Amino acid sequence: MIIVGTALLAEQIHFYFAQQQGRRVEAFAVDAEYLREDRFCGAPVLEFEEALRRHPPATHELFIAIGFLATEARKRKFDLLRARGYTLPSYVHPSAWVAENVRVGANTLIQEQAVVAPFARLGEDVFLCPQVGINHHTRVGDHCFFAPAAVVAGDAEIGEQCFIGANATIRDRVKIGARCVIGAGAVIMHDCPEGGVYPAARTERRD
Repeated sequence: MIIVGTALLAEQIHFYFAQQQGRRVEAFAVDAEYLREDRFCGAPVLEFEEALRRHPPATHELFIAIGFLATEARKRKFDLLRARGYTLPSYVHPSAWVAENVRVGANTLIQEQAVVAPFARLGEDVFLCPQVGINHHTRVGDHCFFAPAAVVAGDAEIGEQCFIGANATIRDRVKIGARCVIGAGAVIMHDCPEGGVYPAARTERRD
């Protein structure tokens, strides 16, 4: 398989697929402007298009390991690779729990102790960091990223390309519009229009 990216997330993906599953990672691929090293995690680093020329979809799978706020860039790569016929595998950590009636889409990462409850729906290219909780009947759109310990209560809706920060809490039946950024520790009690940024409320220090 080929991993797209050479940052910290790509190193994690290499650990999960190569060391935990024993899969052979033949190369990493990056766009030309990010090509700054010859090797990463012991494998060659290739310019993106060159990697596709050398490793066609008939023989290789790709995982897009582009980070947390780069949801639009990850979407572009996802759509391009899908159009060219590549399989985009997913990884679910053994300590995670995903209900039997939940479909895990392409290029999805579900990390340690994450929980996806019955009747939830996950889109494709969804990243759930450790201890994320997606409760029953919640719908998560494509290309979303949930930082560690983010929690979404039941029957909520998360639009595509959203970033949900660490320890953020989203109330049941709340609708989060597409491309929203929910800050670390934020508590969301009401619907959020698309494209908004919602930081946690701050309190002033008093001595």
